Amino acid sequence: MSLDILVDNSKTDKNTNHSYLSLYNQLLINKKTTAKNVLEIGIGDFGEKNGGSIKLWKDFFTNATIYGIDILPINRVMDELINNSRVVLYTSTDGYNEIFFKTQFLEKNIKFDFLLDDGPHTLESMKQFIKLYSQVMADDGILIIEDIQSWSWIDILKNEVPEQLKQYIIIHDLRSNKNRYDDIVFTINKSIN
Repeated sequence: MSLDILVDNSKTDKNTNHSYLSLYNQLLINKKTTAKNVLEIGIGDFGEKNGGSIKLWKDFFTNATIYGIDILPINRVMDELINNSRVVLYTSTDGYNEIFFKTQFLEKNIKFDFLLDDGPHTLESMKQFIKLYSQVMADDGILIIEDIQSWSWIDILKNEVPEQLKQYIIIHDLRSNKNRYDDIVFTINKSIN
């Protein structure tokens, strides 16, 4: 099934406020059954129980372990995600913290097929996401930063990308789809030839 069929629009804004799902479906469809590890920073804050996009990734990537990181406490996450064997949650956690990143991912040599930054949407957090998480991309991995607040940030973010990954940078400007200033998606897509 495609992402737009699996999505619960009341638990994520990736298809309502934003125009991301068709792009993500296009970028990720070939990883649907082969992805082993998927990570998203930003479980979401859509009310009492959150995690719509984590659930979406769990349902879409049928063989992957889904890692979700957020500063929200665990009691703000959907119950069906908390005890799911394919979901690893780091709540009340700063995913941009270098010590956390090093001990949880780098030292364990976990490689990710898909990484998504949907955190606080600040330039500093996006730069840190590239700096840290580009190190744990699988050989054909895709790293995505969504909700870029200004086109002027693109060159700054490009400068953060390690030299050997610069050839894989693609910017998707979706602002005209729903007339949103922040529908800009920055990708490092190692799955392209």
